[in-house]
Amino acid sequence: MSQARTIILAGQEIAFTLKRSRRRTIGFSISRDGLSVTAPMRVSEREIGRALESKAGWILTKLDDWTNRPAPRALALESGESLPWLGGELTLEIRGEGVRTTVRRDGDRLILKADPTLTGELRERTLKSALQRFYKREGEALMAPKVEAYADRLSRPVRKVIIRDQKRRWGSCASDATIRLNWRLMGFPEELIDYVCAHEAAHLVQPNHSPAYWRVVESLMPDWQDRRNRMRAEADRWVAF
Repeated sequence: MSQARTIILAGQEIAFTLKRSRRRTIGFSISRDGLSVTAPMRVSEREIGRALESKAGWILTKLDDWTNRPAPRALALESGESLPWLGGELTLEIRGEGVRTTVRRDGDRLILKADPTLTGELRERTLKSALQRFYKREGEALMAPKVEAYADRLSRPVRKVIIRDQKRRWGSCASDATIRLNWRLMGFPEELIDYVCAHEAAHLVQPNHSPAYWRVVESLMPDWQDRRNRMRAEADRWVAF
């Protein structure tokens, strides 16, 4: 269970959420939702405060970065709207037909058929859910083979590749060799999708972000730093919703 907390860092009052877990160290994450802290059960709040103060510069810089990023696009869910797709765009075409909601791609158009009697919040949920299913389906077809190819180069097995909805991560690699990727990556240019797939495959060899880990990434993708920089600079541009 998360708890709301505040702390003064460099003269600024910073709100954060605190979650206790079985992890051994204090962890920090920063997203559009703000600062989150995960700490072991046994660690006192005084120790957590000292850890936050030791990272004050990094925390304030990252929070400023998020403040300056453009807000995620809000979908109007109307025909003619553009959706990001592999670094380009698809034009949404909504057709009020039948009672079953379907989505298919036709060239540079994304045709969404839905019950014309849907209105309000139910319509929004239904259409967004259908679009997300389309991105997930196409994401699995594109990204799973990429991950498996990088894993083969490392001679490491992948248990499973799952495309899912992740608010704070582009990807993750579990200890059982299951790799999870964010469906929103399908809006990104393919060379950046490749970077995330290589990044997660490298965790099959090194579960951390040590220098040894980055050497594994470099063996798969010599220009990984340029691609990572693009991910950081342009991510919001390619996020569908």
